[in-house]
Order: sequence, then C-alpha cells, then structure tokens
Amino acid sequence: MATTALDLIKGALRRIVSYTTGETIAGADAQDALDTLNDMLDSWSTQELAVYGSNEYVLSWVNGQSKYTIGNPTCLDLGEPNIVGTVTSGSPTITGISSIPTDLKVGATLSDDAGAIPDGTTVIAIGATTITMSANATVTPSVNPEAITYTIPGDFAVARPLRITGGYTRINQLDFWLDVYASQDQYNAILFKAQPGPWPMIAWYNPTFPYGTLNVYQTPAQTAELHLFTDTILSNLTLNQTVILPQGYTRAIKWCLAQELCSEYGYPLTPAIKKNAYESFQLIKALNAQPAQRSTYDRALIRGNRPDGGWITHGGFK
Repeated sequence: MATTALDLIKGALRRIVSYTTGETIAGADAQDALDTLNDMLDSWSTQELAVYGSNEYVLSWVNGQSKYTIGNPTCLDLGEPNIVGTVTSGSPTITGISSIPTDLKVGATLSDDAGAIPDGTTVIAIGATTITMSANATVTPSVNPEAITYTIPGDFAVARPLRITGGYTRINQLDFWLDVYASQDQYNAILFKAQPGPWPMIAWYNPTFPYGTLNVYQTPAQTAELHLFTDTILSNLTLNQTVILPQGYTRAIKWCLAQELCSEYGYPLTPAIKKNAYESFQLIKALNAQPAQRSTYDRALIRGNRPDGGWITHGGFK
C-alpha cells in the first residue's frame, strides 16, 4: 500500500485526538512526530519479526581478500562536512570545489538538498576542483554553489546490514552455498584463516559500526559473483516521501506511533490504543514468522544395505 510519512503521522495524531481531517499540522509538530516515527522504525529494524522480506545484493569477491567492510554511510554520518560546489542543469560536472575530500572515492553516492542531483547518482571521476557524476543535474539550484552530501563506501557499498540471512557464490551458473551463520567462536576456531580456496565456504558477520565486517573462510582465489541476502532495514522517512508497505503495516504503524506520541502530547494511553497497537503489531510479526526447517539427512546414513545388492561392490561404504 502506498502512503506518505505525513499520512502516517496524521493517522496517528487522529487516534490521540490531536488532529482532525483537513487541519494543517504545524511544521514543528510534523517534524517532531516524524522524528518519533523514524525512531520507532529504527527500533523495529532490530526485531527480526518486524521486518519484511530480504534484500539481495549482487557483489564480487576480491581475489586474495578474506575480510570485507560493508556499508555506505554519508559524510555527515561520520561527522565530516559536505562538499561545496556549483551544479548546472544538464551537466554531469560539479565545478568550483575548493577542497576535494581525501576520502571521496569513485562510486560514492551524491545527493543535495535542492534535488538537482538525481537519486542514485554516483561519482565516476574526480579532478583537482571538479567531480564528474554518473547523471546530469536536472536543474540549476537557486543557491549555487550548494552543499553536496557524499557517501564513503566500504568494500561492499550497500546499506550496512543488521543481519545477513543467506548467501552463495555463483561460478559458471553454478551456485555454491555460503554458510553465513558461523559464530565468532566458530570462526576463531579455524586454525589457518588465510587458507586459499576457489570460493569462501564460511562467513562470520560482525555488525560493527559504521561499517559491518564480513570475515570469510576460505580466501577467494577469483573475483566470483557473490549473492548476499540481508534483512530489510526500515529506513528513515521524509515528510512527503512516498513509501510502499505490505498489508498490515500502515495500520500497525499508525496505532504504534499513536502509542508513542501519547506521552509527548499528554494524551492518556487508553485501553483501545494499547489493544490496537499490540494486535496490529502482532499480526505483522505473525506474517513475518518463518516456519521451522525440516530436518534432512544424508541418504547414506538412513538407507540400509540389506535390500541393496550393490553393497557387494562397495562394501557398505559410499
């Protein structure tokens, strides 16, 4: 279901009788409610049953590398300033940059407040005072030069995952399973971690911050294709951002946000709010619950040799 963050906020405020249909929400109140909404979604992302679906990232192993950083934080996330440069409509070049950051890399994602830089635009070349983008600017900002935010990608320039749920290496259209559930103790127990191999078989993900760290064994001997699956992160929203949510999420967010806003607005936490918030949240958790896996066994362990006349040729050893 498509909705906006502002619609979710209006629905929550209606439930605590702080907004009526057609009323204009004060900008400060809308921003405060948005902050509360994003805090709540950030907390939900840590609960596996609150998260729907998985993201599949297609990446590449690096020949001879057994440790990878995962993440693509912005310069602001790391406490660094924006780039200041001139953006021109129809041009892929940002000009007049007095100081190019030392950590700016080809492949970094760019964004700006004016919306002149299309979503997903990356850096393809870096000059002494210029940056070449992968797309042309759509407009010339009214304030120019303007502040431009850039990301600082890790080895795998994707959103830092909270959990990695699966993975495999694809070579010649054959997929070789990657065990991503190894614990720190299991990884530490490996005697010779630099053991080379055609592709990694075991991975331990350490959710360090701001970059997660993926440790693998064996060390890949080729740049094969890696398919990595991670839990969806319920990302921060902007007020007028359109967001598409699965069935049940819109209702759950409105009621749970109403419950969060009660203390901020001094509205009593009524039994109806508690009941509906709990019920709607439990429904989406039930939707996301995974059935227990069935046990599987090697056929050689459970198949007897008595009806198999071929045991004469292999002596019972297969």
